[in-house]
Amino acid sequence: MNRGYFVDAFRHSVDAKGRVQVPSSFRQQLSPESGGRFVLQRGRDRTIEVHPLCEWRAYGDRTLRNLPRYQERALRVRRFRNANATEAEMDKAFRILVPRRLWDAIGVKEQVVLAGADEYFEMWEPSQYDAFIAEAEKKHDEDLAELERHGWGLEPGNEREYGRGVPPPGFGK
Repeated sequence: MNRGYFVDAFRHSVDAKGRVQVPSSFRQQLSPESGGRFVLQRGRDRTIEVHPLCEWRAYGDRTLRNLPRYQERALRVRRFRNANATEAEMDKAFRILVPRRLWDAIGVKEQVVLAGADEYFEMWEPSQYDAFIAEAEKKHDEDLAELERHGWGLEPGNEREYGRGVPPPGFGK
């Protein structure tokens, strides 16, 4: 399976039916296994997470299926994840239909920000996204320093090569 890697952020209009166009650079990251299909679910920070179908299934296979089947917390996570998700398929104009309940949950009316989040992308209400980015910019150096204290971006002997805030080869795989 070829996993996409979604980066960058785009502002798009939401049409009267609740459809939004998937950016070209995001479409290029989709693996053929997903067939233009996604799974949408509410995410953190008042977002909608948009997972290519094959990535959604792969996550379930490598993570959720390894949890104890009837352990209370695992059961709750599995049920919540699946009950609050919905499938969407790209149409010929590269749009996906987002259910009104999801738009309402994050406060989107006419505009939305689609922002890469590695193996999936997120949809944000524009003012919420702008506030998040403004806060992230203020804390950027502090956040990188904290990650470095936990070993992110630094391997013994190659601090100069990778430097501050640059992940070593294989990071995140």
